[in-house]
Amino acid sequence: MLIVVLAVVSSCDISDNEVEPSQSFLRIYDNNTFSSSFTPIDVQQTADGGYLILGGSRVEDSDFLGVYLMKVDEAGVFQSEENLSTDYISPAKSLMNINGTFYFVAMANTSFQAALFSVNDSGRVSAPIDLGRSYPTYSVTDGTNIILQTYNNGSKRTELSVISTDGVPGPSATFTIGDGDDTEEPIVEHFTRTGRQQPFFAGRMESGLYYFNGFYNFTMSMVFTDLSGNDDDGVVGQLQGQREDGGISAAVHLDSDRFAVSRFNFGDNYILPNIGVNVTNLTDISTSTEFEANPFPELVPDAPVILKEMEMDLRTVIIYGSNTKGGQIILLAYSGDTGELLGTKYLGFSNPYELASFNETEDGGLVVLGSTSVAGRFDRFCLFKLSQKELQEFTN
Repeated sequence: MLIVVLAVVSSCDISDNEVEPSQSFLRIYDNNTFSSSFTPIDVQQTADGGYLILGGSRVEDSDFLGVYLMKVDEAGVFQSEENLSTDYISPAKSLMNINGTFYFVAMANTSFQAALFSVNDSGRVSAPIDLGRSYPTYSVTDGTNIILQTYNNGSKRTELSVISTDGVPGPSATFTIGDGDDTEEPIVEHFTRTGRQQPFFAGRMESGLYYFNGFYNFTMSMVFTDLSGNDDDGVVGQLQGQREDGGISAAVHLDSDRFAVSRFNFGDNYILPNIGVNVTNLTDISTSTEFEANPFPELVPDAPVILKEMEMDLRTVIIYGSNTKGGQIILLAYSGDTGELLGTKYLGFSNPYELASFNETEDGGLVVLGSTSVAGRFDRFCLFKLSQKELQEFTN
C-alpha cells in the first residue's frame, strides 16, 4: 500500500523562515486506496529522530478498526508501514516507550483476547504475546511495567492489571460495571466506534495507589485502588460521574493530593489545572460535579482531552489538548504550580482537524498527531511538529 505525503507546510505560524524542516512542519498522509480510512491513536519519537505512529484502519466486513503502524523520518517523510488488520484489531491507547522499545496492546480479530506487541525504531513489529484478558481499553507505562485496563464481557467487570514487558502478570483487580445491557452498551459502542469514544485512562500515584477512569457501578468514574482484591475490595476512593453523561475526561497526578483534570457534563467541558482530590473517600464518595469551574464553550460537546505534564525551563507546565467547534486543534498551557493560564495555540486551517495525541520531542519541541479529511470524506493522519521556540512562546 503506497502512502504519499499530501501536504507539507514549512511553518505553523512561524516567523523564522530559516527554521529547519525537522524542527517545525505539518504533514498530511494520503493513501492510494481512496476508500481507506485511518484513525490516529498515538505518536512517539524514535532514537533516530523520526516518529512512530500507532493507528487503526478500517476493515471491510468488521465493526472494529484494524491495527496500523507507520514510521516517518525526522522531517515527517513516510518511510514504512505495518498493517496487521487481518489478524489484530482495536489498538488501545497508548503507544508506550519503555527503555527505548515501543509497546502497544490490541486484540485478536476472532477471540478478542488482548495481545502485547513490541516495536523497534524502524517500525518492525514483534510476535504478539497473549495476555489472557479481553477487550483492552487503555494501556500506559509506569516507567518499567505496563498498566492495562481491560473489559471482561462475560463477567461484566473492568479489570486493572500490572504487566511486565514480557507479558508476565503482576497485581490485578476487577470491578463491576453494574448489571444490565444498558450499562455495557457504551463500552460496546466505544469498541465499534458507533457511539462516543469513552475517556478511559489509568495511572499510578507516587504513593503506590493506582487509578483508572472507566465504568464502575453503573457510571463512568475515576476509581482509586490498591489492587488488593477481585470483588471491588481494592477500591479506596472514587470520583463518581453521571452515568455516561458526565465525569472526568482526563487527569494527571501532580503531587500529594493534587491533580490536573478536565471534566464533562451533559455536553459542557471544564478545565481544572490544579485541584485537591480526596483519593480515599469511601465514607463520603466525591462526584466530579463538586469541582466547579466555568464551562469552556469553545470545545466540542463532551470533548476528548489529552493532558500531559511537562518540565520546561526548570518549571512544570500542564498542557491540555482538545478540539474546537471551529475544526481546529487547541493546546492550552497552564502553570503546574499555580494553575495560571500561560498561553493558547491553535493548529489546523482550511480542513477540520481533530487531536489524537501529543508528546515532547528530543529537541525541546512538541509533536502533535491528529486526523483530517481528504476531499471531505477520507480520514487521514496529520502530524504537526512544533519547534522549541514555538513551544516556549506559547507556554510563557
